[in-house]
Amino acid sequence: SKKFHDFYKSYFHNKKTNKPFITGKIAISKDYQTINKKNRWITNLYSRKIVHLLRNRYDCIMSTSKSINRDNSLLNCRIEGLNNNKPDLFIIDLRLKLKKKLALNSLLHKRKTYLITLKKDYKKIYNYKKRGFKIILINSLKDKNDFNILCRTIYKMGYSRILVESGLIFLNYLIKNKIINDLFIFKASSNLGKN
Repeated sequence: SKKFHDFYKSYFHNKKTNKPFITGKIAISKDYQTINKKNRWITNLYSRKIVHLLRNRYDCIMSTSKSINRDNSLLNCRIEGLNNNKPDLFIIDLRLKLKKKLALNSLLHKRKTYLITLKKDYKKIYNYKKRGFKIILINSLKDKNDFNILCRTIYKMGYSRILVESGLIFLNYLIKNKIINDLFIFKASSNLGKN
């Protein structure tokens, strides 16, 4: 039945592709803006609580250094009674531009936090390792094939469900390349534009 298939769709996807089931999440205003310069939040408290519940359902979150540097989010599940040190975090940071002073640093020794970067600057990589980041070195992340190789690596590490919380550019890249399996859009009732 459809209910049965929906319940097991991530499991079927894992077994068929040997890749994680990837879900995207984005918050937008009524006029489709994704950044609120006046206030940290675009959507309401109810939407944010749903996001924390979503995070609890996934093995890990994937984001980019650009999004994390901008938002300074912990990207964890903050609901009383659930594990606040979860899920694990994968950060795509090809040029190692992640800021040193971030809120997520407080969780580095409590949850696994991976930096996905190119095999280039070993001195910088060593410094991130010293701070508690785990490093995944890749040759390239230019096309769908590169991303599939990365996804299979993450799947072999034991992660079967990924929630992507990033900016619109990275999310669009995943959608255009048909990498996203599910998408949650949280839309506010008010505009952020000039009017």
